Amino acid sequence: MANLLTRATAAIDRSVVRLMERRMAPRTPRIDPHARDGLVELGQFYSDGTLGVPSPFFPTPSAPAVTVSPQGEGPLGTHVVDLAYPSEYEPYLPSARDLHLRATENLTAHARWWTSGRGRPTIVLLHGWGAGNHWMTARAFVVPYWLRHGFDVCAYVLPFHGDRVPRAGTTGVARSGAHFPSANPIRTNEGFGQAIHDLRALALFLRSRGASAVGAMGMSLGGYTTALWASVAGPEEPGGIDFAVALIPAVSMSRLFWRHGEHSPQRVRAAKAGITEDLLADAFAVHAPLTRPVRLPRSHLAVIAGKGDRITPPEQAAALAAHWGVEAHWFDGGHLAQIGRGDAMRSVRRQLCGLGFAGREFRP
Repeated sequence: MANLLTRATAAIDRSVVRLMERRMAPRTPRIDPHARDGLVELGQFYSDGTLGVPSPFFPTPSAPAVTVSPQGEGPLGTHVVDLAYPSEYEPYLPSARDLHLRATENLTAHARWWTSGRGRPTIVLLHGWGAGNHWMTARAFVVPYWLRHGFDVCAYVLPFHGDRVPRAGTTGVARSGAHFPSANPIRTNEGFGQAIHDLRALALFLRSRGASAVGAMGMSLGGYTTALWASVAGPEEPGGIDFAVALIPAVSMSRLFWRHGEHSPQRVRAAKAGITEDLLADAFAVHAPLTRPVRLPRSHLAVIAGKGDRITPPEQAAALAAHWGVEAHWFDGGHLAQIGRGDAMRSVRRQLCGLGFAGREFRP
């Protein structure tokens, strides 16, 4: 039965990938014949002195000026509060700054906070690609479950997603995730730089409001960002995190782009222009979660992955688990149909509660 579930959920994932490739094909741009040289230069620029810790690519943020907007009562006696604050990120590549400033909606960071007001540990939730709607995030991560077990929860919106999508007329596209991440290495690199900068600012705010600890739990693209955050700033550093949970994570953007685009027109054009997966890996190294050692103890880390996942395939989660030195928690389902995920989530919850981040376990 487990093998049947794995095959079925893998088939669902593959169907969605093929649909996405067909939808992207009509909009595939032509590739400049000199694109390879430009990619090599970008890889050198972004890797020059940036791959260690601390890194000039990830400067320490200041405490943000947060606008707090109450949204009413939440589950289990919590209050729902929407947070908005200016994203003070400045692109690392000077030539990217004008384009960055033109996407005005993306210059404000957004999050929704389910808070008890009792100074509990806070889990920052990081959604997957194309998401960013708070209603969907709350259900994908089962927010009431974590509230019931002694955590507050804060759902962050990644750059160019949700309320941060540039409206049509600014860039001609108004779809969550259309711009980030993408095969455009500049926008992808700067998007991850902005995400980590905004997240560290958010962590500073949450701690200033009494959070006893701040951790990250991310899914898919959010899992990648969680792993990146854990490699940039630990609990003793400004805007760092105390624990990290990567759920069906990606860890190599170059591998994902190259694998999923294997039969696409863009892949064919890229190959003809001399672009390779290795060149993409060099260009994306500045934010790749496996580039740097993790900044947290192994006991504060967890990886949850689906055996049937064909969007961020199992080898990506296995690579992150090996890099972190932990055993992954596996379930039989896939990326979209996460059948069997509950046992893995309960194991991670017991792990975090056992570390003292939350009060005693809830026992039904």
